[in-house]
Amino acid sequence: MFALLLILTGWQLLWSWPAASTSINEPVPILKSVAEQLSSGSYLFSYETADGTYREELGIANTDSKRSGDDLEVSGTYRYIDDAGQEVEVRYTADKNGFLPHVRYSSKGKACKPFRIEPLSLMGAHS
Repeated sequence: MFALLLILTGWQLLWSWPAASTSINEPVPILKSVAEQLSSGSYLFSYETADGTYREELGIANTDSKRSGDDLEVSGTYRYIDDAGQEVEVRYTADKNGFLPHVRYSSKGKACKPFRIEPLSLMGAHS
């Protein structure tokens, strides 16, 4: 009985084992890459790859002595092609009020209507 259980368990493991992936993703060439860090704490970086992926970000350190603590205001954009072939572009800001993205989809060279995601602080209480 134990031998039969062992054989059936082994058989189940053999057939449920995930198959080895036959596709290996090739590295995507980087077309552009920039990074700069300032002594004030502000920074800038961007990159673009051959597959259409793009990202840029600017962080500005606000060291105003009238404010308590240092604040960082960040803005940026990133873009990529999703699995359905649509270009997705997200423009965002992030600061003491939170992260606020604006998303735009494009399909086959035509821009779709952008939509805005409201920060949770502006939404009503959830029930």
